[in-house]
Amino acid sequence: MSKIDNLKKQWEAIFSCMGCGDCGFAIRPAVGRYLVCPVKEAKGEEGFEIWFSRGRMNVLKSILEGSLDLSKELAEFVYQCSECGSCTDTCHESHNPYIILNTSKWIDHVEVWHALRQDLIKAGFAPLDRHAKLIEYMNNPDMRNPYGEPKEKKFEWLNDVKGVSKTGNLAFYTGCTEPLRQKETLLNLAKVFNSAGKEFAVIEDEWCCGSIALRIGDVEAVKPNIEHNIEQIKKTGAKKVFVACAGCYRTLKKDWPEILGQDLPFEVVNVTEVLLDLINDGSLQIPEKDIETIKVAYHDPCHLGRHMDFYEPPREVIAKIPNTEMIELRRNRNNAWCCGAGGGVKSQFPELALEIAKERIDEAVESGIDILLTECPFCVENLADSVKKENPNMKVLDIIDYIATKI
Repeated sequence: MSKIDNLKKQWEAIFSCMGCGDCGFAIRPAVGRYLVCPVKEAKGEEGFEIWFSRGRMNVLKSILEGSLDLSKELAEFVYQCSECGSCTDTCHESHNPYIILNTSKWIDHVEVWHALRQDLIKAGFAPLDRHAKLIEYMNNPDMRNPYGEPKEKKFEWLNDVKGVSKTGNLAFYTGCTEPLRQKETLLNLAKVFNSAGKEFAVIEDEWCCGSIALRIGDVEAVKPNIEHNIEQIKKTGAKKVFVACAGCYRTLKKDWPEILGQDLPFEVVNVTEVLLDLINDGSLQIPEKDIETIKVAYHDPCHLGRHMDFYEPPREVIAKIPNTEMIELRRNRNNAWCCGAGGGVKSQFPELALEIAKERIDEAVESGIDILLTECPFCVENLADSVKKENPNMKVLDIIDYIATKI
């Protein structure tokens, strides 16, 4: 068996790269595009092509041609990529809705990087040290989360809330980051639902969705988690499952069905869609109690935005919050700058993640906002870490937390 089976499946995409360099240098003010690759910019002084897509594609061409082998050294470079998908959004794309190029979206760079990471795993050159620990913790029967925490700790937040049950039409998949690192957001979610007079079901024995392992490239490690979680969700009787994590959203809605080769027996939605329904049907009342208007911006998580084309529901929710002025960041929606945490960067290369986040925080400060909102616990964590270091006056909050301050 070849060590590059997955890359071979991507050979058309790889060899269709013409080396134009848009993936590293595109600046198109007319459509809101100001540069492309966060890793390239964070490491710009080094000027090494492998830091952005064109250089990586040239490396992959050499691998497919047999003049270069997979290696541990290559893996060190490969994993310094957040897989944000900005290169895909720029490649061969006019960004004019009336001009559709035949070559538009010919290369799905995230899928190419995913194939490379899978082959590095199978060849024994990955996972890297910290990534290996995350997968080990995820598969440990006493943990079942990438943080190495005792399994029981993930459910401790439920001791402090009411209005949840084990069954119901609407179930909440908590993920790992919020119950283990951002518990207050889950308590605020319960507060919002209680205010609306609504309940949701929780999954009794939920395991990690496998997002982090998938981004690292270890698909086989995730399959038992998928099967287990689906069975647990079935026990709730839910027809709809909502998530409050961008990584979980992509994983449940896109990756699980693709890996299984079949549709899921339930619908997967984002928490902002549920919140919007609660506001629109009058269940959730948000009073106008602030004297001053708060200026906020919304940061588009890569796993929601470019990966899943999910842009408007969070903005629609924010637009319905009284005394709140929404200001778009200079780079938004498909042009949004990555927070730097994704693709395993935060865990293995934390300083690189912070350097990328600094660019986003500087952009937020320039916009004159009071609070930067998002809908991703990884974005919240990394952007907040950068704020503490660079600009303590800026606040970073999940949309859930912001709404909870208003009710």
